[in-house]
Amino acid sequence: MSIKAETSFSLKDALFSPDSVAEFAAALVSVDDGFSRSAFEQAVLSRFPELELKARIDCMVTELARFLPDDYPQALDILTAALPPPLDPTLPDDDFGAYIWVVPGEYVARFGCTAEHLPRSLEFLRESTKRFSAESAIRPFLRDFPDATIAFAHQCAEDDNYHVRRLASEGTRPLLPWAPRVRLPATTVIELLDRLHADPTRYVTRSVANSMNDLSKQDPDLVLKTLERWQRAAKQQPAELGWMVRHSLRTLTKKDHVGALTLLGYPAAPEVGVAALSLPERVRVGETLNLSFDLKSMADQKLLVTLRLFFLKNNGRLAPKVFTISKAEFAAGSVNRLSKSVSFRPMTTRVLYPGTHRLEVVVNGQLQCSREFELLG
Repeated sequence: MSIKAETSFSLKDALFSPDSVAEFAAALVSVDDGFSRSAFEQAVLSRFPELELKARIDCMVTELARFLPDDYPQALDILTAALPPPLDPTLPDDDFGAYIWVVPGEYVARFGCTAEHLPRSLEFLRESTKRFSAESAIRPFLRDFPDATIAFAHQCAEDDNYHVRRLASEGTRPLLPWAPRVRLPATTVIELLDRLHADPTRYVTRSVANSMNDLSKQDPDLVLKTLERWQRAAKQQPAELGWMVRHSLRTLTKKDHVGALTLLGYPAAPEVGVAALSLPERVRVGETLNLSFDLKSMADQKLLVTLRLFFLKNNGRLAPKVFTISKAEFAAGSVNRLSKSVSFRPMTTRVLYPGTHRLEVVVNGQLQCSREFELLG
């Protein structure tokens, strides 16, 4: 038996709605009075109910090709003129724009990724990313024209507009969500991130750290060496670089990677003791699991205390989820009562299976104690 929550929220309807499509079509007809606005809207919206989010984008691109001129440069002129004003370039973060404006970039990725149109297409992406990120649209260019597109990305990394700079890092992310994979050499990506890691905006540095986290799944040693090199270079503000290092190493940290933990200042052999673990033998779906234990530190040391909770899966195996309990400096001889509450309420992102689960207390990557408990339906 599996237990999962239902959801009523629809992201695809929130991002691609009659209102957003009408806004997009109105912008096109404002610069091209021959554009058939009502026919375009009807063609798109009639298909939306049967389509998921990415398929709606593809649908709009297909319909654009029907309603725009067949001549690509002429169509590109119309799309360029229809773009809304750029997002405020003075903001440091959280200015993402309206998602509907992802469509022009995807049109360019489908119809303009050719040797003939390469320069104009890339320049369009430089402009469109100031309205909504072209991180996905640039991927076919990286695949088909890697040298020219990487050279373009290096130009973007030096741009005055932080949205354009972010295109260089986000567009080349090895594991960019919702986007086709592009197999660039890790060193090629690092060369771009070297330029961007000292950026003054969190919008860019978060992208850099996300890319480093992606790379850590392929080449942990390269990521660790790069972060150490950035620390020695001291081009970024210490607090921001510290945040970037933690964000870059979040996957390795959850995997208890010794090198990552050491770079973050956590000793590989912590001098600790765990006692008085309080954990119920069973918990029901919908309830909260409450646990606590005493942690004694035998030295002045920085400790990362995590909880590995192994959830039962459909195949009968256990899969861990890591929860952070504490990350702090602990004084020698101190005894601290630590606790954690974990909800077993059904969620849309997690299916619960009643049966035997396991809990582990881990300090600086080292297992301290383990206990099983039953999840009841």
